[in-house]
Amino acid sequence: MSWSSVILLLALVAGQALPPAAPAPAPSAAAAQAASELPPPFPRPGTTNLIDNSSVAVWDVSWLKQKYPLHHHRYDLVGISYVEGDRIVTTNGVGRLQNTKPWVFQTNFANVTHVEEGASDTPMRAILIEVKSPAPRPAAAAPADGLRQVLGTPAWDTNPRVTAWLIMPGSPVPMHRHVGDAVELTFEGSGPTPKATFVAAGTVHAGPTPPADGRAYIFELK
Repeated sequence: MSWSSVILLLALVAGQALPPAAPAPAPSAAAAQAASELPPPFPRPGTTNLIDNSSVAVWDVSWLKQKYPLHHHRYDLVGISYVEGDRIVTTNGVGRLQNTKPWVFQTNFANVTHVEEGASDTPMRAILIEVKSPAPRPAAAAPADGLRQVLGTPAWDTNPRVTAWLIMPGSPVPMHRHVGDAVELTFEGSGPTPKATFVAAGTVHAGPTPPADGRAYIFELK
């Protein structure tokens, strides 16, 4: 039995998600050329594009019980899972079984090349946001009506590309100003059904308002 098979077997026995891959090192010129010839992660079977503009591409992703082709991530990736499921992620010949619960923040990085495979009868589902800018915007003082001042501590502020807030029913979001482009996600029902809205930097508005049987997230790009 190969070491890669042993590692995958141990992961299957443990049945726990492993930490996300670290940012990939800058590839050599030859490696970069080879990667550029690989397909991107999306579109593929089980995905629906919700938004695609110069700032972001937003995907509703299901990991179907099949092996997807080797692909190369051209953009940093962030998002949120919303249906529990299993997937196998294979990088450099080593497979890792990952179980992901609902409402877990997701992240991946530009220049990662790997293979994914759905591994549960009920597919894992997530909304994933490809961030098209190559680096965060320059730091600037937050306005008095910025999200951090209006909503307080974010639910997720450890990612280098976004800050995210969780809004539960009964917690209206008052008027606020977006200092960066943002994606608002709402989830309704027991399914649940996701909806994505793009909000340009500089917009002043209220909301989103989560449905009574759901929740909402605001992802503001750094």
